Amino acid sequence: MSNPSPRAIIHPTVDPWLVGGLSILVLLSFIILSSRIPQEMILGNFLVLTVLVNGTHFMASYFLLYSSREYIARYRTASIVMPLGLLSVGALSLWMAAPPHNNPELIKGILVITALYLALHYTGQTWGMMASYAHLNGIRFSQGERATLRSCLRVMAGWQMIWALTTSPSYIPTPLLPWAGICMSVFTAAGVISLIVGASTLLSLRRRLHAPLPLSLILPFLSLYVWYTFLYVYPQSIFWVQIFHATQYLSFPFRVESNRISRRYRAEISPTHIRHLLTYSLSLCAASLFVFVGVDKALNYPNGGFEAYTIVFISLINIHHYFIDGCIWHIRSPEVRADLFAHTHAR
Repeated sequence: MSNPSPRAIIHPTVDPWLVGGLSILVLLSFIILSSRIPQEMILGNFLVLTVLVNGTHFMASYFLLYSSREYIARYRTASIVMPLGLLSVGALSLWMAAPPHNNPELIKGILVITALYLALHYTGQTWGMMASYAHLNGIRFSQGERATLRSCLRVMAGWQMIWALTTSPSYIPTPLLPWAGICMSVFTAAGVISLIVGASTLLSLRRRLHAPLPLSLILPFLSLYVWYTFLYVYPQSIFWVQIFHATQYLSFPFRVESNRISRRYRAEISPTHIRHLLTYSLSLCAASLFVFVGVDKALNYPNGGFEAYTIVFISLINIHHYFIDGCIWHIRSPEVRADLFAHTHAR
């Protein structure tokens, strides 16, 4: 791996593809060439990619939080309080769903919270990447630009929440079902408007700076709209969106780990550094395999019957991951900047 540019997380050529370029290319191809691409490819759910990409991005957030006593102490709510609370709620939900209660409503509530929280997670990550690349390139959003762009992302968070509810009608109380389609139409129209407003704001920012904006700042914003267009066309498919969200995410904890090792060994690139990063990557994959495949197989071998346990376990992992990221990834934090941008000396 060559030395990164001062304005890159991984590399100036690689970053735009990771943070949105690849997802835009693939998902637009799926939409435009849908008649030529097997539907099982578009709507598929590939276990290998789940383990190697999606699962590893969950494990990366856990490694980031729990590999440092400083982080555990600083984010005590995320590292201790939240897991204990989630374990309690999960145990209660499984107890309520089992005989003699036979009441799965709490499990259903966990699934609803997971689906709705995911919308905030996706749009929050989009803003985090935009803020990161603005910082790397010395760009400061005005208050108006910041408020407008974040409002556009909030609209899309609302869109994803409505999409999640309408694609799982059992989540919606029966009296509200007739309103679901209307809400979807309203938020879709609002989403189109937010894209126009957001693009105009980025163009205005470009004019104010008298310089082109870096692709790595623009593509996270645009890719989010491509993701939601894909979900609008294929409402029952979210697998590829999950994969590209994870692809966006992984470069950031990887850079933090790389910077920490460079600081420890006082060298950007060395054989020891490379071995450590390889071990780190393989460890994330192994943990992903255990959590997202091994636990389910262990619980349900040989005759099944514990699927509800797997559903609750994975849902709580998701919720905790969303909460962790909402705590630790704040560019305004000097500690985050020190870890994420150490290779650039841009603090």
